[in-house]
Amino acid sequence: MVSHVNFIARKLLDMNPDPIPRFIILKEFMGLTKNMSEYQNLYDQVCDHRYIKNFEIAQNERGFWIPFHGYTESVIRKLLYFGLDKEHICLKRVSDYLVKVLSCEEEWNQFEKQDNPLWYPKMFAPLVSSAMLSLIDKDNRLLLKPRKQWSYIAKESFEDGFYNKDKNIKAIKDCFDFYTKRPIQPFNYYSLLLLAPDDNRSYIDKATDQALVNYCMNESQGVCYVYNARPSDMVSISARNRDCRDFWHWIRALQIISQYRGWTAYKDKYFEWILSQTNEYGLWEFPKKFDFTLSNFWRGKNKTIDSSIFVVKLLNESKAF
Repeated sequence: MVSHVNFIARKLLDMNPDPIPRFIILKEFMGLTKNMSEYQNLYDQVCDHRYIKNFEIAQNERGFWIPFHGYTESVIRKLLYFGLDKEHICLKRVSDYLVKVLSCEEEWNQFEKQDNPLWYPKMFAPLVSSAMLSLIDKDNRLLLKPRKQWSYIAKESFEDGFYNKDKNIKAIKDCFDFYTKRPIQPFNYYSLLLLAPDDNRSYIDKATDQALVNYCMNESQGVCYVYNARPSDMVSISARNRDCRDFWHWIRALQIISQYRGWTAYKDKYFEWILSQTNEYGLWEFPKKFDFTLSNFWRGKNKTIDSSIFVVKLLNESKAF
């Protein structure tokens, strides 16, 4: 697959992509590193791009974009997808804010009514904040506690090899000292980000990892906040749906699940299908604009470039957002 990814990357470069997609192709698929002069030249172009500058201007003095839940999360994903490192001013400011939230020095100023008033401030807000921080600064010491909590919840919830809601509820009570009839499952988007293995480190044991992946693929009704259908069902690139069941949402769900070691049991079958969805040039083009566009404008060849980069990130086993 490495040679195939390299082949596709060269095809995309031959299409003369705009600065941001060019940077992503070279960095993610062609081995461009920070010690190379071309890297810094391209990175400077990305930092000066109007997309980035607009986010800089819109970021508030506390370090986020209103509202936090929903919009700030999408901005963080986009900035990282554009290739910015954690030292960029936008990511530095928002990570500082997240550290303050997790240290109880800041808060979201948002609230969502649940069956228990502690659900949102004590469990949900810290989970989302730690998941977003893990995308920016995966080694931050403040992630130790939430990772320990959610690894315990995952292990207990899948103790018998399959998901058990009652055990999920009990594990949440063990960790957060309150009872809720509406548990956050360990296959939620945020907990999947937080517990994803990195640099040969695992936060959950092998059996829990495989049980989690099996459930995500075959039994869950999607990955919450990402996709609302069963990921094991193949999706055609020509699908046009308004309810998160089209091709790019499906690819994103697979990207998140693929971060786990249990994905190995599935990837060959799904990679084969995804490769069958290419056009006559061996590339992909989504039928409509999607959230992770990179080019200056969504038209012409840019549709193919942006779509193909998004798919190749999965084939390349790149970091998921």
